[in-house]
Amino acid sequence: MGKLWANFKYNNMLKYEFTNGSVSLFIDKRRANKENAYPLKWRVYYKRKRTDYPIRVFLTDEEWEVLPTSKLKKLADLRKELIPYFNNVLVKNINELLRNNNFSIEQFNHNLGKSDILTVNDAFNAKIKALQENDKISNSIIYQCSLNSLEKFAGEKISFSKITPKFLKEYQQDMEKNEIRKSTIGMYVRCLRAIINNNGEPYLTDANYPFGKGKYIVPTGSGREMALQLSDIHLLEAYECEDVVAEQCRDMWLFSFYCSGANFNDICKFKYKNIMNGEIYFIRQKTKSTTQDQKDIVVPILEPMQRIIDKHGNENTNKENYIFPFLNDTYTEQERFLKTQNLIRLTNKKIKLIAKKIGLMDGISTYTARHSYATILAKLRVPESFIAEQLGHSKRTVTQNYFDSYTKEERVSFNSLLLPSNSGKMEGGV
Repeated sequence: MGKLWANFKYNNMLKYEFTNGSVSLFIDKRRANKENAYPLKWRVYYKRKRTDYPIRVFLTDEEWEVLPTSKLKKLADLRKELIPYFNNVLVKNINELLRNNNFSIEQFNHNLGKSDILTVNDAFNAKIKALQENDKISNSIIYQCSLNSLEKFAGEKISFSKITPKFLKEYQQDMEKNEIRKSTIGMYVRCLRAIINNNGEPYLTDANYPFGKGKYIVPTGSGREMALQLSDIHLLEAYECEDVVAEQCRDMWLFSFYCSGANFNDICKFKYKNIMNGEIYFIRQKTKSTTQDQKDIVVPILEPMQRIIDKHGNENTNKENYIFPFLNDTYTEQERFLKTQNLIRLTNKKIKLIAKKIGLMDGISTYTARHSYATILAKLRVPESFIAEQLGHSKRTVTQNYFDSYTKEERVSFNSLLLPSNSGKMEGGV
């Protein structure tokens, strides 16, 4: 089936060549451990794609050079392990797959018990399952939508080798033909890229990796005008709602705006224990598991926020109770996610109707509150570092760590610029 080199032939230790590929033992000298030794690995090449399998054995340069013939017990014992595994596992599995015309790195991994993932679809489903098991419901839905889109284009058994720059460009063109927005296209392709990257152990490497300069570039959506003017916010606030549901939705939208643009996923999970000294302390749900340097966002409770809490909040102010009742009697993350999504959908529907009645822009949504908060304060010449800190976007450098965060008085002062009584202090024509 292939050509077997003599065991431990110098510089080609345990190498087996077959059609379009090879498997061999090598020492990876990119990084030494504390004992100045390097890891041994099996390396499989197939159709110019390289896959490495760590052995968890480290040798020095000197040990590697004498490995074929040394009588040292450590090296002699190592040979007794390596040679049978090479012949009876690696070469045997390769030949079996070649006989069945079924060789692929994915199938080879499967046979070795390295992975149950044979296709891109398998990798997506494993990722979705892991996200769901870790209560990352929103992310799991994004990956599910991405997989649905990909399967609609390419089917339910997509091999990794099929993901090429040409494939990705054709996939993008197909989505554009179906009038999928560019921001959505970018989101779907970024999910696919994350699947290929596989948390630092990519399924496609080197020349086979399809993303990047000279290959396929993930598209980004063009920016849209999403911010309201401060006078528009106050029109919304003064509007006499026709029913209690619309009023509640409008008020929660305003709460998001005054609460430094906090999104509904965070607001729904606010508990009374998050309130300290007249401010709300929280960490964004979106970044809670992805940011190493966790830092509280601290938002002063302005008068409109307190009024909304008094009107729509839970009457029982026990520290463990939610501030708002939307997640009362929920016991799983799935339930909390669904309830929050229902509130977002209802709020988007009601706020659009109100905006239409008072002549505001089309497309207003819960996200508009966040975008408006940032844009208005920027036009009011509020420091960009403060806005970033309130949005939870701040990435503190070593230099920034020498400086304190903004004080409560500064937070109150900046956020109070949004209140109707301070609208005359605006700069920049907000």
